[in-house]
Amino acid sequence: MSIQEKVCIRVLGSMIGYAAAEITKFDEDFKNKLEGYEEVIQWKIGDDIAYYTTIKDKTITSGDGIAANPTITLEIDDVSEALNVLIGKSDMSALIGKINIIGGDPQKLLTFSLIMQTVREYLEDLMNQEV
Repeated sequence: MSIQEKVCIRVLGSMIGYAAAEITKFDEDFKNKLEGYEEVIQWKIGDDIAYYTTIKDKTITSGDGIAANPTITLEIDDVSEALNVLIGKSDMSALIGKINIIGGDPQKLLTFSLIMQTVREYLEDLMNQEV
């Protein structure tokens, strides 16, 4: 993994987590889609990148490092493929077969797909606005 890929993944992972947390503060429709989810999704990408996303009480928080009690852990060795998902070139289905899922229900990945899609929509809307 190149230093550039490592930095990009760390920045994008943090940005997506932060953006999702902010969206839950203002977007009631998005917040309602999180109803009933109580998840801690641990991400391990490559050899040394780890961050997590917590969904609880219709809110999202995230952090860098290892979560205390993840409900599902996603290990992705293919750094390039993970980067493609984070930048929107691929969706989560591109990781099927390339991801090691530890614990939890793999269907919970759909939750993260919802988060990624919502963040992507907000960013596209922002990028398409005239200044």
